[in-house]
Amino acid sequence: MIRLKNVTKKYKNHYALKNIDLKIDSGEFVFVVGSSGAGKSTLMKLLYSEEKPTSGVVSIGGINIANIKNDKIPNLRRCMGIVFQDYKLLQNQTVFDNVAYVIRTLGISSKEINDRVSGALKIVGLYEKRRAIPAELSGGEQQRVGIARAIVNGPPLLIADEPTGNLDPQNSMEIMQILDQINQRGITVIVSTHDNNMVDYFRKRVIKLDHGEIVKDKEAGTYE
Repeated sequence: MIRLKNVTKKYKNHYALKNIDLKIDSGEFVFVVGSSGAGKSTLMKLLYSEEKPTSGVVSIGGINIANIKNDKIPNLRRCMGIVFQDYKLLQNQTVFDNVAYVIRTLGISSKEINDRVSGALKIVGLYEKRRAIPAELSGGEQQRVGIARAIVNGPPLLIADEPTGNLDPQNSMEIMQILDQINQRGITVIVSTHDNNMVDYFRKRVIKLDHGEIVKDKEAGTYE
């Protein structure tokens, strides 16, 4: 599904990523780990085309997105779900409307929108709070809304950039369990994190970055 070949990202005199070679198959769950500044967020941003590589190939589904035109990026992102550390919710909209927002432009019926949104909210355990607004939710619940929004269109790929960075250990565990359940539905899940306890607990594939280079790639790995 995902292939990075000789990927380098340079900012002025600083290399965020150096000659990255990486392959991720469909259906995998991958943790991307490393200390602050190791290149985790840069790698994630390359995958959803928030950043473009200085050189190299970034291929998703056989298509090189390294030099994708800006007007094609929305189409690319419709094929993936993205979960952010800071939730990025519409504060004046209900939980339902936050999740529905990404599919209301697709020209589908109101019934299908309702069915998809309701289904996504049930997966994350928030159907009963569909009429609440973000300010009425805990941080963990807001992140669940973010996950529901990311999966409502049935993407084959879910990218989560530090999804538990603002959460306590209990909420972090609940979020990771939801992501694991989503992966069990066949969706490829890539999570960048500095939470060593979560990584050690779930024992998924672990890719570790250090100063922009892959220093470890291990199946059923641990943080260290």
